[in-house]
Amino acid sequence: MHDLPIDQSKLKELVRQCKHLNIFPIYLPNYFYEHEHHPVASIIFELVQECRECLSTMKEEEINRLIDSLPPGIRMFIDHETTSNQGTSLDRIAIYYLVAELQRKYQPIRQSWDNDLSKSEVLNVYPELVDKFDEDGMLYIDSDLELLDGGIIYRDHVLHYHQFLRRGFTSNPNFDFTSRFIAYYHRTSTVNTFRIAIDHRRIMPKEFYQRIVELDTWYGPPFDPEKLDDPTVVGLTIIKRNKNSLFELTNKLDRTEFFWSYRDGIKTFQVEEISGIDHEFEGYYLNRYIHSERDIRSRIVRHLDGAVKVYLPDDYKARFNLKMPNEEKCHAKPKLFRIDGNIAVEDWITIISFFFKSNEMIIQYFNPDKFEQIFEERVRDFKAWQEKQAT
Repeated sequence: MHDLPIDQSKLKELVRQCKHLNIFPIYLPNYFYEHEHHPVASIIFELVQECRECLSTMKEEEINRLIDSLPPGIRMFIDHETTSNQGTSLDRIAIYYLVAELQRKYQPIRQSWDNDLSKSEVLNVYPELVDKFDEDGMLYIDSDLELLDGGIIYRDHVLHYHQFLRRGFTSNPNFDFTSRFIAYYHRTSTVNTFRIAIDHRRIMPKEFYQRIVELDTWYGPPFDPEKLDDPTVVGLTIIKRNKNSLFELTNKLDRTEFFWSYRDGIKTFQVEEISGIDHEFEGYYLNRYIHSERDIRSRIVRHLDGAVKVYLPDDYKARFNLKMPNEEKCHAKPKLFRIDGNIAVEDWITIISFFFKSNEMIIQYFNPDKFEQIFEERVRDFKAWQEKQAT
């Protein structure tokens, strides 16, 4: 992308403020056109003015080359017919140039598993919280914290959930998961201990917290627990993604692996979704992962935790071609939540299902009949549905 000679210190400060206030790059124009009293508005106005001054000195073909260098999803908001050196048209080019710059610098995936708490923006404000983090960097939940679907209130601020607890690892939090995790915490906190991962790079004054409602649905299936305590029912199950399904539009997965093992009275359950070989994030492959333990003598699920396995490109082909329990070792595995104690099976299934939001194979594994009832053929196999409509 072509660069304009704007004040990089101001741009860095804009990135910092937007991260703390959970303002995604694509929403930057809203704060330029509609929110002039918002804390980020003044710095946006200053940077747009700088960009506009640079653009006013450029020839039309130079401006067009700059527009063409923007990412397609941002370039689409600029009409090439408005590249003449006139007020609002240059403002529009300038604001979307800033959107692209913010997107490049906003939340690098590679920083998401850095557990160096000395860099924590959260602990910089509240150093006393250091005693609430475990060895994996997860936050122990107690009465000092107020859990919300979109973040955790502590005193005068909102702590953001970990980037890997966001939809697609980049958007708003996975509200379907966080809401159920919170509800289960409130119901069972006297018998279970709970931990969850936060984003140490960001902290939001609580007056800027906005509750967001997302109009989509993800279903948690029922589950038959009859064989949970049978030590002989172990091994690997693989469910492949039907590439004709509409689920492929949401996240590109190849398959999901479910592996049960048994040792000394404990059945261990592992689930890993396997991303498509061409579905990477900034050069990394990210697979959501669940680990759980069932004590078959006490007949309780005593432990459940969720993480993301991070693979380097050179290693992922080997992981893609192998199966549990002989899979390739991952580069990093940041943990995202943990529950210990006595977890009811129904709640166990619900939490797992919503952690893997937009992965229909979880429901196929737990209850394939219910899967077909919930998701009609148009969703499960769009190509087959189209062919039937044509006959």
